[in-house]
Amino acid sequence: MRILIAFGTRPEIIKLGPVYRALHKSGAHVDVFWSGQHIDLADGLLELFEIELTHSGTGVMQEPSLAGKFALITQQMQALLGPQQYDGVVVQGDTMTAAAGALAAFLNHVPVAHVEAGLRTGKLDSPWPEEFNRRLITIASTLHFAPTERSRDHLLREGVQSDLISVVGNTAVDALLYARSKLAGGYVPIDREIANLPRDRKLVLATLHRRENIGAPLDEILEALCELGNDGDKLIVLPVHPNPDIRAQVVRALGARPNIRLLKPLQYTDFVYLLSRSWTVVTDSGGVQEEAPTFGLQILITRESTERPEVVDAGFGTLVGSNRDAITAGVRRLTSSNAPQLLPARNPFGDGQAARRIAERIFSLRPLQQAAE
Repeated sequence: MRILIAFGTRPEIIKLGPVYRALHKSGAHVDVFWSGQHIDLADGLLELFEIELTHSGTGVMQEPSLAGKFALITQQMQALLGPQQYDGVVVQGDTMTAAAGALAAFLNHVPVAHVEAGLRTGKLDSPWPEEFNRRLITIASTLHFAPTERSRDHLLREGVQSDLISVVGNTAVDALLYARSKLAGGYVPIDREIANLPRDRKLVLATLHRRENIGAPLDEILEALCELGNDGDKLIVLPVHPNPDIRAQVVRALGARPNIRLLKPLQYTDFVYLLSRSWTVVTDSGGVQEEAPTFGLQILITRESTERPEVVDAGFGTLVGSNRDAITAGVRRLTSSNAPQLLPARNPFGDGQAARRIAERIFSLRPLQQAAE
């Protein structure tokens, strides 16, 4: 069986790394196409998951528009999808690479397996353009790997055949547990600045990158972080996303502020290390919503809605939007005691076996083309 995995961003590599390893272990011939959406952010991930790139896209980040990026990735995928070249294409999530890869495969009659299928907010403009992308991928897909029962229900309501949906958990948990195993035995962070962070303050990790927050909403969030830094008992740590618009806003608002550390993009094991030390997280990241419960962390989600409502239902997440008062009150509540307020509940997104289940399901449909017809 020949499988092509397509990814382009840091979260995709993290979440497809375990799938790549599981498919290899199952005996598949696995090729990898990397579009290069996130170049700086991908540092160290290919080595961590022992991924061998076979095809690399070019010029994606030089395209100024989303439409241009989509067209270029589609063209580059098209060049790889000749007759009988692959039995299936695996994509993950809701990125431009996933959507373009799924469309190119669909138009070439190559079955698509969608990892993390069925997430929905119900609003095409939030998050944008991710909600559109994930719906497009659903239409193009043959196999749908839903992380939760709620995601499965979304797919069923949209008319997807039940026998083509598998509830497997989220591979983010697989990746996190794999990376956490690397921390055992006295991990020394790769980034020296992280290794030297003071331990006499309560660490609050922040990650901000959503397009819909750029502008006034992000300013409100950053003002909240600045106010929290002035409390004196907390250390706000923010790895700054390379998006130039986001970086400019962050540096302008938080540069040289007390008790705030702006870091360059982190290697994944360093990020997991910071999670393990955090008291709470202020984030608009979907991946962090999936990862934080493994550590028992309660987090503040700086969005108006989430396609991962399970994190809220399980008590790990609180939607605060860009409301300055809600953010500062939430962080102060979660740092008010003498120790982090961790929850003992299990992670609602899985048990770390999602990749194994995905590989088994793909191999159960041999060839995949039969399921597509």
